[in-house]
Amino acid sequence: MLTGGGLTGGGLTGGGLTGGGLTGGGLIREGSALVERPIRPRWVDAVVLDGERLGHYRRRLDRPDRPWVRVGTVTEHAGGPGWLTRTARVLVACVPEGDRIAAYRFDATGWQPTAGRIRPADAPGASLWPAAADLGADSSRLRAVATFRASGWGQVLTDEGGSVFSYHRPPGGRWERNACLRLHDPDFIDEGPESVKLAQVTGDVDATPTPWGERARTLSTSLSSAGVRGTDLGVRFDHDGRSFLLFGDTHWTRRRLTTRDSIAEVTDTGPRDGLPGVRFHGSPLKLVGGRTTMREYDVPLDAFSSGGDLYGFFSSNHFSRRRVMGRSVLARAEDPRLVIDPASRRAPVRFRVLGTFSDHHFINVSTQLVGDDLLIWGSGPYRASEPRLAKLERESLARLATARRTSDLGVRYWDGTGWSEREQDAAALLSPAALGELSVRWVPDAGAFLMLAGSGPEDPIGPAITLRVAANPEGPWSPRLRLLDWIATGMSHADPFTRFIKAVGEGDPVGDRIFPGQADGTGAAYAPYLFDARLDGEDLVMRYTLSTWNPYQVVLMEHRLPWPPVVFDGLA
Repeated sequence: MLTGGGLTGGGLTGGGLTGGGLTGGGLIREGSALVERPIRPRWVDAVVLDGERLGHYRRRLDRPDRPWVRVGTVTEHAGGPGWLTRTARVLVACVPEGDRIAAYRFDATGWQPTAGRIRPADAPGASLWPAAADLGADSSRLRAVATFRASGWGQVLTDEGGSVFSYHRPPGGRWERNACLRLHDPDFIDEGPESVKLAQVTGDVDATPTPWGERARTLSTSLSSAGVRGTDLGVRFDHDGRSFLLFGDTHWTRRRLTTRDSIAEVTDTGPRDGLPGVRFHGSPLKLVGGRTTMREYDVPLDAFSSGGDLYGFFSSNHFSRRRVMGRSVLARAEDPRLVIDPASRRAPVRFRVLGTFSDHHFINVSTQLVGDDLLIWGSGPYRASEPRLAKLERESLARLATARRTSDLGVRYWDGTGWSEREQDAAALLSPAALGELSVRWVPDAGAFLMLAGSGPEDPIGPAITLRVAANPEGPWSPRLRLLDWIATGMSHADPFTRFIKAVGEGDPVGDRIFPGQADGTGAAYAPYLFDARLDGEDLVMRYTLSTWNPYQVVLMEHRLPWPPVVFDGLA
């Protein structure tokens, strides 16, 4: 058991050869426990202390994108960290309560007190654990570590200032985060207006019904015009005086490769006054070379124009080395004219891969040309990372037209005080965070950089789309502003005619059935990308695209924010 106030770790306990799966460490502040199985585990269990409540969490290990899920509460009266073991094939939690160690067993009804007492000597002892530097964690925030192994890989749970992350390390590799169990960032503002949905971008008709039984046309009518049934993301970029949107895992009609990504052009005239139009290309995006893959989680991230050419960042090789997203690559469009034709079915927009950009801190990226430099904000392991900053300077951009590999470009990374040539020196711009997709743009009207992202698991801000602002690309970044509570607003039970995210499994008129894994579940909001922003009197009016899972579509949102916001004081 972890003791004292230092950086201490859990040790291996005996037993655990049961059918349930590997039993892993539980902690908050000081606690951990772990049991190792010699066969391939199916899941990891953890107990986490929050005040006097000891919570039980579980994470399945069959896919890298499985999240930690709260199973239940062991006790509301814990006097300190607990640990887990197995006795006669039963999962048991041992918990300090007063002057004794109480035992609880887990069965079909949940956690129940069990007879007998556990001697303090039965608690797991200390063992070797990685240092903060090994994990790439902030030593001033690292309060506890619990170690275990799963299928030959080292595994770690950490408490970093109240946030709980899991790490893994492949044989011979480095430690890297693989999931966030809980994000603890209480510094935020959740007062003010919520974002409102303006229109659905993709599909043919809006998923939200009207009181008179009709459904509005989408901004693209993508199904009938281009064969796009549903998609996500919607990253806007400009090239050669035109604007485009990049979409992620796209489901097409009459195609075997149903998740190939897509691209559309933004037009000035849409189906309603004040709204843009969106014209999809009838063929998907295609990456050429670089041993890239183009299935789920292999998506376009952002694009930029330089010297008349178009360049794009893409994620590739999902689930490689147990990562949700394996790496990011940089590629150049083979035809920079970007001919968009909804009727074209066999003319993919092709990008030739220059090489890997990152498999570490910049797997998801958002880019912005500022002056002569391309600024690149990135996150690493999916939905478990802080943002970091890199840049390509003017000389590097000039070499892009003839570059054959990314290692020749001279990428530089912000290390907290200056610029380094080593990606491992890239410093977190803020902490804590559990980012995957992120969108950062310089907004001249606001005189600020804006960062959109989603909230983390068990985040005190709730299920939210958030905004941070900064006067400089490296920060300091403001605390978060909540733009949207996507459950309260997007899944509102009070008004089905404004709800745009499916809220119930059966009988909800909002939703679609694009593919089996999505069809019968409820929706969620993710991947906010800034579409545009302008000052209107004393307000900054932002529009952003948002993905909703069910329906598996993209919507255009608007948020009106008094400018400058309170959080911008002292940052300008």
